Amino acid sequence: MERLLTKKELANRWQVSEKAIDNWRKDGTVTPCKGIPSIRFSLQHIAELEGVKLEKFSPMERKRLERENEELKIKLEKSQSIINRMQMLTLEATSR
Repeated sequence: MERLLTKKELANRWQVSEKAIDNWRKDGTVTPCKGIPSIRFSLQHIAELEGVKLEKFSPMERKRLERENEELKIKLEKSQSIINRMQMLTLEATSR
């Protein structure tokens, strides 16, 4: 389960007052979680605001997705080559 921060915890983390958190919440700078009865902030959202990009995939999953991406790029290049060849053949056939 994802860690959620209270307004007080976030204020302490950023070394600001809770009023500053309220102001940033009102102007949309920071967005609390929806669907819970109290004001809580997603640690992932806060980390991204702080410039720390959290990984959404494990290293193994990332590697699998990168390999799959490369395989799809190769298939796309082959498909484009086949389409280009078919267009050339069609053009040659219609120009005779």
